[in-house]
Amino acid sequence: MCVVTFDWERNNAVRKFKAFNRSGSVSWAILELTEYCNLNCKWCFANASRIKKPMHMPLDDVKRIVDTLAYEGVKQITYSGGEPTLYPYLKEAIAFAKDREMVVHMNTNGYILTRRLAQELKNRGLSQVQINIDSTDPEKHDEIRGRKGSFKRAIKALENARDAGITCVSQTVLTNRNEGEVVDIFRLARSIGVQRCRIWDMTPSEGCAKDNSHLIPKDYISALQRLSDFAYHTGASMVEVGDPVFIPHIRTELEVSGGYCVFAAGLAMYISRRGDVYFCCSSKNKMYNIFDAMKSGDRLSNIHINATRRYLSAFSQSSTCNKCRYSSLCRGGCYTRREFSGNDTDYWCRINN
Repeated sequence: MCVVTFDWERNNAVRKFKAFNRSGSVSWAILELTEYCNLNCKWCFANASRIKKPMHMPLDDVKRIVDTLAYEGVKQITYSGGEPTLYPYLKEAIAFAKDREMVVHMNTNGYILTRRLAQELKNRGLSQVQINIDSTDPEKHDEIRGRKGSFKRAIKALENARDAGITCVSQTVLTNRNEGEVVDIFRLARSIGVQRCRIWDMTPSEGCAKDNSHLIPKDYISALQRLSDFAYHTGASMVEVGDPVFIPHIRTELEVSGGYCVFAAGLAMYISRRGDVYFCCSSKNKMYNIFDAMKSGDRLSNIHINATRRYLSAFSQSSTCNKCRYSSLCRGGCYTRREFSGNDTDYWCRINN
């Protein structure tokens, strides 16, 4: 799963990438607060709806992790799940991170994000929400998300967050069910005041996504180009790129920040409810456990860098990739897509396939 985010308002993305390029240390963490979820998405990488005995992360553990991350200089945390609005200590977790001067975001399906709750979370320190719109057709969206009424709730949640003063991001997982309407999805999101629109392609690597591999999109690159053109012609200011195939393949006049896999580079880390640190959101390969790392006495940043290097050392890169002028930035493309297909280059690359 490689994220590409189009921005219609200026934000700190450029500064975040520049700071990382200077320091080379982790600056963004995604933390699963809970395994509980109230939807049943066909592309779910967390496999949340199939966990027989879902659990919440104890609040004390959340605080221990956040304290450690803040000490290590991590500036941004995204609370995720499962569904974080089902976490009983969400407000406390947001306030705790905010008190440590961290930027706090949340991935949510929006199903129970009422106007009142959005305002309460904003008051505690939440600055951004990411909510999925997977079709402009309510029935299709609900079928993909596995619960009737989820489209209506998602749109209302974005409006509630917007009215509370929270930055809103619409997210779309690209499948062969919705790739023909991605521009219309972005247009819908913009019509309700969403400031940022995000897309990634479905990678059938884990959980429900693996079981629904027939939904993999047919032409991710063309969809990215259409969205880039739409964003530019509707006044977007920049694009934040976490997909290494973007720069080699997409023509755009937008200001581009990033351009590489944030997990492979070491900019971001993903922490499960149990404290296991995975390579990325859609590749649940455990690299180490953060609680064990905290006991070791070594700096977490050192442990994470070394673990990431060990993980990536198992991947070879094709001779064709090595000769490509984008090789230092792309590094063979998305490692999760490469792992799924068993190839030494990203299956979306039109240059080296």
